[in-house]
Formats: sequence, structure tokens, C-alpha cells
Amino acid sequence: MLLDEIKTTMEYIEEVTQTLEHALTKDYYYIKDEGCPHQQKPLPKGYAAVYIFACKTENKYQCLKIGKANVNSNARFTSQHYGFSAPSTLARSVCNDDEFRKMGVTEENVKEWILNNFRRINIFIKAEQGKAATELVEAILHYKFRPRYEGNI
Repeated sequence: MLLDEIKTTMEYIEEVTQTLEHALTKDYYYIKDEGCPHQQKPLPKGYAAVYIFACKTENKYQCLKIGKANVNSNARFTSQHYGFSAPSTLARSVCNDDEFRKMGVTEENVKEWILNNFRRINIFIKAEQGKAATELVEAILHYKFRPRYEGNI
């Protein structure tokens, strides 16, 4: 269901960007559901990405974090959200969340916990589309899914 909603939202983005004369069509992006559990993988060469972390609650998925990594941001895409090396990471948010702490998540096990319990979906966008395309996709997905750890939207 979450993947279908993402695909439908991307179809909407295709329509909007075509109207705005800078079409972001399927020729310029693809969606990869890494599943749950998932593995850390590098950003494909020549691509930027919008990534979504979600967890299953009561038979549906809740988006926790939606972010972007531009073509030269492999560390952000591959590893930062699994640890504490940056100020705003998924790991930090999960460790500060009472619900996940009650499930036994700690700073010591959060990386493995994220890999084993959260679904990750990536939208890869050809870098030639520019930073504006990545930012637009991220913003629309934030608006649609209202991720749990994006409280300032």
C-alpha cells in the first residue's frame, strides 16, 4: 500500500512538472523498495535520491523520515541515518522516542534495529535533473506523508 501511494504521488509529480515545463518523467527516475529488513547500499553513480524510512503499525506503514541526498552526498544516503554522526538522523530520533525505547532500542543497537525493523524506499533521480527536482520530490512527499520525525513541517 505505501509503495502504491508513492508511485501514485510520483505520477502526480510527473504531471505537475510537465505543466511547469521541466518534466520529471519515468525516464529520469526509478523507485526501489529495499524492503524490511533492508541493507545499507551506496548511492548509484549519476543519481541523487529521496529516501523514505517507514515502520509498520497496526497493518499500515507510518513514514518516520523522508530525506534527500544529492549526487555528492553518498555518506548521507548510505550511513548517516543509522548513527549519530550528524545533528539530525533517524537513529537519534528513534533513540529519543519513548515508544521505541520501550521496545528496547538503545544507542548501542539502533543501527541494527533500523536495518531489521524499518522499511526503506528510495526514489533515484538522475543528477542531470538538478537539485530542484530532488527538493520538489522531497517536499511533496513530506506534504503527502507527514513523517513522524519531521515535526517542523
